[in-house]
Amino acid sequence: MEGTLTKKEFMKSKGYSESTYHRRMKLFRNSKFREGYIAPTKNEVYIDTELYDQFLKEESEKRFEYQII
Repeated sequence: MEGTLTKKEFMKSKGYSESTYHRRMKLFRNSKFREGYIAPTKNEVYIDTELYDQFLKEESEKRFEYQII
């Protein structure tokens, strides 16, 4: 699958620890980008990097939204 990485490859490319990976994947799997988390079996996981990058961008935008009073 083009544009996807295994869990191990993904963690290495992002520099994530195991705990950071699990924390981010929990958010990713519960977002509108959840189709980017591909798990044919419980031991085989692939992450669509394009969707993950979109997810991060949206999360960042949410974080920096300011309410004008």
